Amino acid sequence: MDKTEGGPASGSGDAILVERSAEGVVTIWLNNPAHRNALSNAMIEGLCETLPRLAADESCIAIVLRGRGGVFCAGRELREVIAHQNADASAIARIYRRMQTMNEVIYFSPHPVVAVVERYAFGIATMLVSWSDIAIAEASAQFGYPEVRHGITPYGAIPTMLNTMNQKAMLDLLLTGRRIDATEALRLGIVSRVVAGDALDAALAGVLDDLKAGSAGAIRRSKQFVRECEALGYREGIAAATERAVTGARSPDILRGIGAFLGHRKVADP
Repeated sequence: MDKTEGGPASGSGDAILVERSAEGVVTIWLNNPAHRNALSNAMIEGLCETLPRLAADESCIAIVLRGRGGVFCAGRELREVIAHQNADASAIARIYRRMQTMNEVIYFSPHPVVAVVERYAFGIATMLVSWSDIAIAEASAQFGYPEVRHGITPYGAIPTMLNTMNQKAMLDLLLTGRRIDATEALRLGIVSRVVAGDALDAALAGVLDDLKAGSAGAIRRSKQFVRECEALGYREGIAAATERAVTGARSPDILRGIGAFLGHRKVADP
């Protein structure tokens, strides 16, 4: 049974809710259902406070991002964007720096991050999905970057989009602000799996079972090396991979993992 740990640190109320299973799966719920879980400043603060704590928690095997009320996230809380018009420069800078931190603590989290998308993921919500390692969407879910339709230049979206899709696809979405369905999001690499709505929980359970079957240490190192290779050319990446393979060849994880595999395999007669 999942244990609810409640909202994040002081000042953010129940903007996010955190549940932990006995096996170490931590589910972070976006909790602004009255506004279709639009991402508020309090939710940004909650993610920035909660995820770094989980990064240092070796009992955590996976992080799941979901939205309460059957909706993932409709985008940024536009009422708070409007409030920036009357804010001083330091307050504006602080929230945008926190949004950058939110990107980093999701994207570079040592644990696998799985996004589960129901109904909507617009603007910064599509970015949350892109920052996740695995994203499962129900077939009826919709995605898009509508910022230009609100007079917003989506600076923060561009690095993420360039890291996810080709430039023609990116500009198509960015300049038109059009919505796309889950099938197109899958083709563009925004999500990794699309399932029927009534199969969403089963698909998530399957992903988590697969993650539990692997070595937590090997999974963390694999993700970390993927992030490191993004900054390397191909030749440098191969050289770095060789060095890591040599130093890790006698890892206890390898002995345990292969030993367990061989222990369940029948040896053929000569």
